Amino acid sequence: MLWRCVICCVFITFSLKLLLSHINRLHSRSSDFRLLCGIDGCTEEYRVYNSFYHHVKRRHFQHLLEDTRPGDATRGDENRQEETQGPQQKDNIQPDQLPADSSSKDQNLHTPDSVEEQMGIDQDGAVTVHQDLTTHATAFVINARSKHRLSQKGMNDIVAGVQQYQSSLLDNLRTQMKEVLKKNSGSTTNQLGKDAMDIFDSFIDPFANVSTTFRQNSVIRKQFCCVDAEEIPIARTICRKKRGGSTDFVIKDKLFYYVPLVKSVEQFLLHPRILTMIEEVPQRCSEGFFHDLVDGSLLKSHPLFSEKPNALQIILYTDEIEICNPLGSFSSKNKLLMVYYTLGNINPKYRSKLAAIRLLAMAKSADLRQSGEDVILNRIKEDMDALYSGVKIQTINGEKTIHGAMVSLCGDTLAQHELAGFKEGVGFAYSKCRHCECSFEDMQSQFNEDAYIKRTLENHVRQCDEIEMANTDLLRNSLRTTYGINRRSKLVDFPSFDIIRQTPQDIMHVILEGIAPLEIKCVLNHLVQSGELNLDSEFSYSWFPLFASRC
Repeated sequence: MLWRCVICCVFITFSLKLLLSHINRLHSRSSDFRLLCGIDGCTEEYRVYNSFYHHVKRRHFQHLLEDTRPGDATRGDENRQEETQGPQQKDNIQPDQLPADSSSKDQNLHTPDSVEEQMGIDQDGAVTVHQDLTTHATAFVINARSKHRLSQKGMNDIVAGVQQYQSSLLDNLRTQMKEVLKKNSGSTTNQLGKDAMDIFDSFIDPFANVSTTFRQNSVIRKQFCCVDAEEIPIARTICRKKRGGSTDFVIKDKLFYYVPLVKSVEQFLLHPRILTMIEEVPQRCSEGFFHDLVDGSLLKSHPLFSEKPNALQIILYTDEIEICNPLGSFSSKNKLLMVYYTLGNINPKYRSKLAAIRLLAMAKSADLRQSGEDVILNRIKEDMDALYSGVKIQTINGEKTIHGAMVSLCGDTLAQHELAGFKEGVGFAYSKCRHCECSFEDMQSQFNEDAYIKRTLENHVRQCDEIEMANTDLLRNSLRTTYGINRRSKLVDFPSFDIIRQTPQDIMHVILEGIAPLEIKCVLNHLVQSGELNLDSEFSYSWFPLFASRC
């Protein structure tokens, strides 16, 4: 069957695939591009090349399998009769995402749009799968987009350029192969040349699956087991919305986004090195030495980790970030509360790497002011309960039942007090510390923790009960100030979680930016005053002038 391009009325071919390649190369970029299908009387009309090509593959795929040429022994009498009657006009057909620069007439470069379509169908009906090339092409696109923070349009342009280069490279290789085969003509060489040309004709574009935004997202979901975030409503609000010249009141949901913990862990354990670290029995140090979490008394006496040493040690971290300029009157308008998690089972030298820290939840801080952070903790608790009881997940070694529990809630003092229900602004609180019940006056003179009454989970629950059972607001506020507690946090209900012992102090703010500089200053002052050290007044301590100031 002959196929003619009705746009230029010049190009004629025996293969529909070559016609598609011709239209894509020469006509698809035209601003007034318009095409009526016309195959088998089809009346569908398209103005976008990609959409039409997918239409042909869906509705008229049988014509793509026909690749008849004059002289083929398999052609029927009907095809011979059509050839004697001259070219038969067919309304134009366009491939969706063919390479834009396929200059050879006998090129058969088509573009699959799914994993199942990543197969080249030759004249004998043989099916070949090019998964390696497709996987590498997909990885190239994802790495370029994420590492260099490219826009989606820029990424699509890069893919189109790579496809054009790939098509030109194939044409060049095909031409060189033909020249080599012509120099060594013969019966055996002719058959070898035909087979070699068929390899070029059946080549499948590995970038076809990632040529558009929709395809990139689809391939990422299929090949990389992406976990979609859940949209969980926090509250509803009434807002104004302009429609034309009028203003309407509409109900808008306030949402926060949550990545399911169990699914995220299942995806995390698909990495063989992570799974190996989880399955290894933790090695404890000798008594009196601390190397990791398992060396502490908390995990040794924990109900889950004492029985199942390989259980997942989930570490949560929370903090607020400002995505806009933090200065000005709108500094907190776009502030976000972020919750991350990592696994304590990972080797300590890898645990702080970015790849080992995974996002768990995200919400606007303004939306949480009325409803509180417990709406996020409620959803996290559901997954924590499931992990504590044991869940079945798929790993590279087959189905596996895993257990886990939260071992620590990390963050700065403000974030930890906010989630744990303690006073965020401790200025007016009588008990300012979440680990002991010291007063402000005592902490100025006593620096040994043994001098204070330590907080315990039992006392904390009792104090929360007293606040909740207070008869008047005055009594309730007075108890809150005395105990330094605002509310009962949902963290209390987490399985085997001690809200007092498992909320460690923030080393960066409390130690490195607080106590450590003060102690170092006092020690240096004492050593200089006692004559143990000499103070070099001419030493360039920094790039700015050193003002004479007392330590």
